[in-house]
Amino acid sequence: MDERGLWELFFRTGLPEVWLALAGEREEQARHREELAETAFQPRVKQA
Repeated sequence: MDERGLWELFFRTGLPEVWLALAGEREEQARHREELAETAFQPRVKQA
Protein backbone atom coordinates (compact mmCIF):
# COMPACT_ATOMS: atom_id res chain seq x y z
CA MET A 1 0.00 0.00 0.00
CA ASP A 2 1.37 3.40 -0.92
CA GLU A 3 1.59 6.33 1.45
CA ARG A 4 -1.59 7.93 0.10
CA GLY A 5 -3.55 4.77 0.86
CA LEU A 6 -2.23 4.73 4.40
CA TRP A 7 -3.31 8.34 4.96
CA GLU A 8 -6.77 7.61 3.57
CA LEU A 9 -7.10 4.63 5.90
CA PHE A 10 -5.83 6.74 8.80
CA PHE A 11 -8.50 9.40 8.21
CA ARG A 12 -11.34 6.94 7.49
CA THR A 13 -10.78 5.13 10.80
CA GLY A 14 -11.05 8.34 12.84
CA LEU A 15 -7.54 7.96 14.21
CA PRO A 16 -6.63 11.66 13.77
CA GLU A 17 -9.35 12.65 16.23
CA VAL A 18 -8.25 9.99 18.70
CA TRP A 19 -4.60 10.98 18.37
CA LEU A 20 -5.40 14.66 18.90
CA ALA A 21 -7.57 13.87 21.92
CA LEU A 22 -4.82 11.78 23.52
CA ALA A 23 -2.18 14.39 22.78
CA GLY A 24 -4.36 17.09 24.34
CA GLU A 25 -4.98 14.93 27.40
CA ARG A 26 -1.25 14.31 27.86
CA GLU A 27 -0.55 18.05 27.54
CA GLU A 28 -3.23 18.88 30.12
CA GLN A 29 -1.84 16.30 32.56
CA ALA A 30 1.68 17.67 32.13
CA ARG A 31 0.43 21.22 32.73
CA HIS A 32 -1.40 20.05 35.86
CA ARG A 33 1.75 18.33 37.20
CA GLU A 34 3.79 21.49 36.59
CA GLU A 35 1.17 23.58 38.38
CA LEU A 36 1.22 21.24 41.38
CA ALA A 37 5.01 21.40 41.51
CA GLU A 38 4.92 25.19 41.46
CA THR A 39 2.36 25.48 44.24
CA ALA A 40 3.63 22.65 46.44
CA PHE A 41 6.94 24.30 47.25
CA GLN A 42 6.00 27.92 47.76
CA PRO A 43 7.46 29.58 50.84
CA ARG A 44 5.08 30.04 53.72
CA VAL A 45 4.22 33.67 54.32
CA LYS A 46 3.41 34.56 57.90
CA GLN A 47 0.71 37.14 58.27
CA ALA A 48 1.23 39.77 60.91
